[in-house]
Parts: sequence; structure tokens; C-alpha cells
Amino acid sequence: MKLIKPLLLTAALILSSSAWAEGGGDRANQHIQALRAKAQAALVVAEKASPDQRQLRMSEHMQLLGDMLQALHAEHPSTGMSAEQHLAWMEAHDKSVDDALGQMQREHQLMMSECHP
Repeated sequence: MKLIKPLLLTAALILSSSAWAEGGGDRANQHIQALRAKAQAALVVAEKASPDQRQLRMSEHMQLLGDMLQALHAEHPSTGMSAEQHLAWMEAHDKSVDDALGQMQREHQLMMSECHP
């Protein structure tokens, strides 16, 4: 009985990692897009927030944006992609990075507007 639990745990880990490898790119992209949407929404809330709430809302946005950037950094194209698939992956990845940079610029402008009204 003591051996069954570690054996089941090992089997579950192996199966989940192979499932991640099969469709991991899609799941990673969905996760990044979900983080992007949450960060975008948090930024809009920060832009509309009253001055006394703005710092709190911007820190929430910074955390979400940091999570998104970390996920983007960890994402890699799968090795079995064709040249066309790889190009499409790169374009989607670049679009996500550009969006993150755009959000950073908007947040920077918001911070600067508070410092220099």
C-alpha cells in the first residue's frame, strides 16, 4: 500500500507532463491571453480610479503585467513546428509582447501625470 501512493503520484506527473507537451502551447497561449485581458482591464480601472485609489489599482496592474511577462518569457515554440507554424507562433508572441509594452507605456504616462500634473 505504501508503494501504491508514490507510484500513482509518479504516473500522474508523467501523464500530466505529456499532456502539457501535447497541447501545452495552446494552453500557454490561452493563459497569456487571459493574463493580458486581466491586465488590460486593471489598467482601465487604474486610469479611471480616483487619485487616492490609483496607486493601489496600478500596483494590481503591475502584478498582472509581471505575471504576463513571466509567462511570455517562459513560452517557447514546440520543436515539431513547420516553418509556417513557427512564423505564426512568432507573430502571435510578438503581438503579445507589443501589447504588454503598450500597457507599460500607458501606465508610465499615468504615473507621470500624477507626478507632473
